Amino acid sequence: MAALLTAPLAAHAQSAPVPGPVSRPRQVRADENLPVPQVSFEGPALTFDFPAVEIGVAEYEAGPTGGTVLLFRAPVMAAVDVRGGAPGTVNTDALRLAYDAPFVSAIALAGGSAYGLAFATGIANVLKERTAAPGDWRNIAVVPGAIIFDLGGRRFNAITPDERLARAALGAVRAGSIPMGARGAGRFAMQGGYLGDRQHSGQGAAFRQVGNTKVLVVTVVNALGSIVERNGRLLRCSHPVAGDCGLVADRLSSHLESLTEPKLSDSSVGNHSGLTANTTITVVVTNQALPYWALQRLAVQVHNSMARAIQPFGTEFDGDTLFAVTTGEVKNAKLGTVDLGLLASEAAWDAILASPPELPPARPRVDVAVTPALTDAYVGRYEFAPGVTAEIRRSGTGLEMGVTGQDSQYLPVGQWISLHAAGVDEFELGTARADRVLLERDRRGRITGLTLNPGAWPVKALRLPPG
Repeated sequence: MAALLTAPLAAHAQSAPVPGPVSRPRQVRADENLPVPQVSFEGPALTFDFPAVEIGVAEYEAGPTGGTVLLFRAPVMAAVDVRGGAPGTVNTDALRLAYDAPFVSAIALAGGSAYGLAFATGIANVLKERTAAPGDWRNIAVVPGAIIFDLGGRRFNAITPDERLARAALGAVRAGSIPMGARGAGRFAMQGGYLGDRQHSGQGAAFRQVGNTKVLVVTVVNALGSIVERNGRLLRCSHPVAGDCGLVADRLSSHLESLTEPKLSDSSVGNHSGLTANTTITVVVTNQALPYWALQRLAVQVHNSMARAIQPFGTEFDGDTLFAVTTGEVKNAKLGTVDLGLLASEAAWDAILASPPELPPARPRVDVAVTPALTDAYVGRYEFAPGVTAEIRRSGTGLEMGVTGQDSQYLPVGQWISLHAAGVDEFELGTARADRVLLERDRRGRITGLTLNPGAWPVKALRLPPG
């Protein structure tokens, strides 16, 4: 999916875009048929001192999905390193031409799989509006981008980042701060599927400085592998023992020993040509002036190092992409290229460890008697998306739930899962994940729909009329 620029970039890079009257981002019109961009966030954020780069984040909560843009105050030089067998990128071929000159205006990261590449082209279109003589080849806004897969088994809708979301993200850019966790392009990211224990991850960032050399790393972890702490232990798991998820080496050894048994991981997801369900996308920005060859080696060194923090890494089912950028502001003769790579590699591990979101406390179960009248009220069909329908039906004195149309990590197609009362209008699925199902009512008390996993990652369905 990489698109090659046809303009002579070496010449292009000799002059920055001609400043012109800057148009303010247009107000996004509220429309009941369109998702509304969200640009204001609470929660963890990294603050840093790097004025040459501004970061904007926007999300569609209705997805949920989002995008993140790194906007540079002047054109920068960039390189790219792609690992794994399923990348989703745009304008990366231009970065492989080895021009020792700055021509990149911004870098875009987004959810939405291949559809989310519209976020990168949207950023370019908005920058075009802000540039005098935007048709002059010297002023073209070059915006490389990469995406993660956040559709399919984790949410049934097809809301994806687009130009409207890009406009909102550019309107929200700021220096010195980036939200972390389930934010921006990492709004619905996950990791750990290879070991059959998917956990929420997200957008992480880290900043380090040696002398006057600065390094900022932004990463979105949506990996098949699992995040590993510096002590070699898994960062998160479904059933920790005394808060400990164990050594990744032990888990991987156990996995290899069990290969003769039915495989529990979801690495078979995407066992086809094209994009798959896992990707880690990263941007490394330094102010250290570097020739192109050194910038490319920085990208390779840092990307190699990330195999410490995500295991396994760069598989055929991952689309890992890393952009390395230099703003070219300083020359630090005391910091060699290998040292710079080490500094950036340590920052990358910091950023990966910062990517998992804060999890809400477990909702306590409340003993509730499900009367025959309530049972009758819950029974029915619920549509997550066109062609994806769940049904709640009676099973003895209780209830069970099944889904048709699309497999997911919550409800396997073709299986009936028991529902255990966990609160008022709330049930727990009888699966290893024990996801919650909340039945929703209107003001008159009628059941109108349901939500899988009410909270930070809701998956909603509307009740269908009988018949």
